[in-house]
Amino acid sequence: MALTHEFAWSASRASNFAECRRRHYYHYYGGWQGWNRGAEPERQQMYQLSKLTRMPMVAGDAVHQSLARYFHAKPGQVADAKEVSDWAVAHLRRCFGESQSGQWQQSASKFTHLAEHHYQEEVVRDRDAVAAYGKSFVERIERSVQGFFASRDLAWVREASPDDYVFVEDPKSAFDSFTLHDTKIFGTPDFALRDADGHVHLYDWKTGRPNDADAFQLHVYAIFARLKWDVPLEQFTAYDAYLNDGEVVRCDITPASLAAAEERIRASAGAMRELHFDADRGMGDPEPFPRIPLDSPAARACGRCNFRELCGR
Repeated sequence: MALTHEFAWSASRASNFAECRRRHYYHYYGGWQGWNRGAEPERQQMYQLSKLTRMPMVAGDAVHQSLARYFHAKPGQVADAKEVSDWAVAHLRRCFGESQSGQWQQSASKFTHLAEHHYQEEVVRDRDAVAAYGKSFVERIERSVQGFFASRDLAWVREASPDDYVFVEDPKSAFDSFTLHDTKIFGTPDFALRDADGHVHLYDWKTGRPNDADAFQLHVYAIFARLKWDVPLEQFTAYDAYLNDGEVVRCDITPASLAAAEERIRASAGAMRELHFDADRGMGDPEPFPRIPLDSPAARACGRCNFRELCGR
């Protein structure tokens, strides 16, 4: 079945739209169908740039995938911290190797392409820099996995029966969605389980530092739980698990805060929809999607943007 361009919202899309609308255009409109060999060169370029990632994201994904593998393990085959770390580090090294060797040129969607390599950033310019940079993420992975296994707050999660699991992420779950205010919403959690009283506890694994968006994302998951699992708010609790230090932070989700989150989604989706067009019919006009003004403090984001070669910044 052929892919068709459609409007959808997610917290990450909303964040990108709010920070730089031109980047949003490149990612979700200009690069659409850029995977086709017969597509315009500009579309192919935008698509390939949209697939760039960075080592912090690869390391985080490695931990997420390895924890999912841990929870998906068959009875009697549960791994320990060293084995989970080994899985994650192997994933990190494989992805780095794919990018370094240029395998992404075979398929930008199947192989890793690091922005660090694409833009020949200082951290990958010589052997010593690469070794130090890679080591820092191996250590981050090991700290995160150790944080998961050492956390007292997560002991009951580690000891829970798979029969109590409500949700464990897998490669297909990234495409799960729900509908709110007639808008398709992408946003699936990492892990959730039900306690003996039927209360659902949802955990979002974090390998980086806390930021202001974390609590909002858990509110999105609360809506997901209500609409997908039929879990009312009074039977739902969500946590950010900051694995680097083993700290688990409960999010205070109330009817009022959840209503505010829904309104935030509605307003954000409304602003995005005003500029939406059907990219199946063409690349459209990027001008309604302005760049960040160069003299704005927000222009600091340009230095880490995947699309900076298109803007010349």
